[in-house]
Amino acid sequence: MNSGLLDRLRHLGRRLRGFRRPDLWLARRLGRVLPDRLYLAVGHLLYFGRWPDYAHPRSFNEHIQAYMLRCRSPLLQLAADKAAARQWVIEQVGDTHVLPQLGLWTHADAVPLRTLPRPCVLKPTVGSGRVIFLRENDPPLDATAEVALRLEMQRWLDTDFSRQSREWCYAGLRGRILAEPMLSDPREPGGIPPDHKVYVIGGAVRFIQVDRGRFGRHTRNLYDTDWRRLPVRLTLDNHAPDPRPPELDRMIALALKLAAPFEFLRVDLYLCEGRLIVGELTSYPGAGFERFIPSDFALELGAHWTRAMRARRDDQPA
Repeated sequence: MNSGLLDRLRHLGRRLRGFRRPDLWLARRLGRVLPDRLYLAVGHLLYFGRWPDYAHPRSFNEHIQAYMLRCRSPLLQLAADKAAARQWVIEQVGDTHVLPQLGLWTHADAVPLRTLPRPCVLKPTVGSGRVIFLRENDPPLDATAEVALRLEMQRWLDTDFSRQSREWCYAGLRGRILAEPMLSDPREPGGIPPDHKVYVIGGAVRFIQVDRGRFGRHTRNLYDTDWRRLPVRLTLDNHAPDPRPPELDRMIALALKLAAPFEFLRVDLYLCEGRLIVGELTSYPGAGFERFIPSDFALELGAHWTRAMRARRDDQPA
């Protein structure tokens, strides 16, 4: 690439580094113009300040984006569909690790908002980060609030998430609206229990992420498999150390079981009265646009991924 253009892009990148989701910034401005590889590479340069090498990825984020571009395993699409992933989890580890399904609808107008058992959660089966809480003590929905919620759910169904951040796993998937009971923890801000996300690369757990306050003051800690807090931040600020979960060994075993067929998988779990509940299976965390501080940790994770890929190739018959 022309060095002058690279310099201009780097300058723009320095101005954008405060953005949590530069991929969405790009999506609004570049839309469908750039092909996937160039779109991701330009976003990577703007956010991380270097042009990625997807043929020989070094950092974790480079590996995630290379994975987005090259891997076309049907398992990734299964994991990306929350309803299909729920059934797959039941087949793999039993129904004790999923929440009951209160309903599944293909149209926003079909959701019985006024009669759903509360508290419950509505979410799209395709896409991430979208959710509607219907709490037990919320006032009854009036006509205006109901219309607004249905419009929001319809936007979920109308969005092509495969184009928004070039996440192939969503390509061609038909979104639906899923309702589940709402998990709660009165000790937490907003009543939402901590989210435990287990990162499995090449069949090994590399770290566990704990998110608190996801719908308020969102903070995050990272731990190794012995529950030693890592001196690393991932996009967000840290919070006070989390107590070691009594279910830690079972959490790791469950994540390894579910991730076994995948090159990489993040298994998102909730701990609820001794139960391990699978929330989501995530193939592309942040679409490869999340910042590790210090950045050396991203390179360490990338080295693990490179070694795992090399070992997999060596194990294949000639």
